[in-house]
Amino acid sequence: MSRFWILIALSWIGAASALDYSVRIEQISNSGKTLSLNKGYIDEIVADDYGILLAKESVKLKEGGSRDVYKPVAKLKAAKVASNSSLWIVFEVFIPSKLKEKQNLVFFSESALLKGRREFVIDRKTLVDKKTRLGKTLKNAQAEDGSWLVKKNDYEEGKTLHDQQPMQDADITLLDLDAWEESTVAGEFRAKGYYKSPYAKDFARNLRVERFENMVAMFMKKHNDPKFTLENLYYEQRRDPVQGEFQDRTLKESYHGRVKETAALENQRKERMYQDLVSKGETWSDDYSDEELSELLYNVGAVGERERREFVGAQAFDYQFYASFGVNLLNNENLHDRENSEQSKYELEGAFEWYLLKNFQQLKRFTLEFSLRRSQDAFTTGDYNATGVEYSGATQLNWYPFRPPNAVEANIVFFGALFRYGYARYKIPSLGEEGDYQVLSFPGLRAGLKYNFLNGYGVRALAGFENVIGDRVIRNDEQGELPDRVSHLEGKISIGLSRFF
Repeated sequence: MSRFWILIALSWIGAASALDYSVRIEQISNSGKTLSLNKGYIDEIVADDYGILLAKESVKLKEGGSRDVYKPVAKLKAAKVASNSSLWIVFEVFIPSKLKEKQNLVFFSESALLKGRREFVIDRKTLVDKKTRLGKTLKNAQAEDGSWLVKKNDYEEGKTLHDQQPMQDADITLLDLDAWEESTVAGEFRAKGYYKSPYAKDFARNLRVERFENMVAMFMKKHNDPKFTLENLYYEQRRDPVQGEFQDRTLKESYHGRVKETAALENQRKERMYQDLVSKGETWSDDYSDEELSELLYNVGAVGERERREFVGAQAFDYQFYASFGVNLLNNENLHDRENSEQSKYELEGAFEWYLLKNFQQLKRFTLEFSLRRSQDAFTTGDYNATGVEYSGATQLNWYPFRPPNAVEANIVFFGALFRYGYARYKIPSLGEEGDYQVLSFPGLRAGLKYNFLNGYGVRALAGFENVIGDRVIRNDEQGELPDRVSHLEGKISIGLSRFF
């Protein structure tokens, strides 16, 4: 079912479902020094982040045809980050012509590309010696072999298992120098600061940025190589079962394909175990041995962690706006009056859903929704049909019995009850009659299914049933066929596109 929703979403939102590394320049200053991108912290961008923009261009090959290559456009530093947008300072430009509004580019951010890597560990050491010998002492310390600390003749060398290697607890060691100086007391010396390595955190930060830039440079070098294709890359990862060497071609399935298939089967197995646990209630562990129970709890933890991350991805949002198009499946017309008939019975609706109770464990499955709609329909008044256009607003309480309303990458079922109030103009065209009515509907009932994507967009389908009652306010013919009160049933289905805010 999820694939069905994904196909619908791709046809509706186009560029919104593009690759994760695509970005669009929303605005750019006249000086070209600041610009706004359509990505924010939901796309793993953080404050003070570094970024690099790349342009994807097609170049012709000598042997014919063409291929895509990547070129650096600019280096950026984040100045302000919102949920779905960010403001950047441009501090180095390579291709000025690509920095313009509505330009689509490829974007790498430091926080996303280096996600999961630990920070640099910084260590400090203080070297103390006479001022005249500090140069030699510093040189020995930078050798990092430790040979200057001990006398080799005092130790017996055992069997050599491997070459000598420096063993360090830190990535960076900063050396501070202190010099012995004679104190006021004759014959006594004290250490006095001579040189201190400054800006330790800035040094580590610069190394991290340098690593990020090197990764982007290697990405361009790899993808710009005419011999590089993803197909060749995946085939080259398969080893020959006899010789243990890499094969560059094979008639069998690629190693990449096998890994993906294995991962998919493993996820299905974990899901089945998780559902098995939930369905058995308090007696879920009766049929398991200690070993099976240990494995089950581990897999349930993995599934639960994935669901937690999906939930956190949407928890930052308070609203979800959607726009929908619907049709009335109930025909309320008098079939004998063919002259007064409405062929297009449809509605256009815009609404926003408010997750006002998302932080309350017992109430987080309830949401409040406000909507506006324009509805075109027709119904019988007896011998004649009345056609009309309605403009109304509705307040709706939604209930999500199975999944939270802000879950992502999952089918979400919900039910709702609404109160509607608005204005409508009905008329009988063949008689020239018109009338203005106040319309009311309570309770209106709805059921729906929606799907939210990680990028903040989503799709939904709705089915609703309402009894719309209208009381006349004004009409142009007091003796006409339009009654003082009208009532007709609506059974509508609609489909819409949504967006988190």
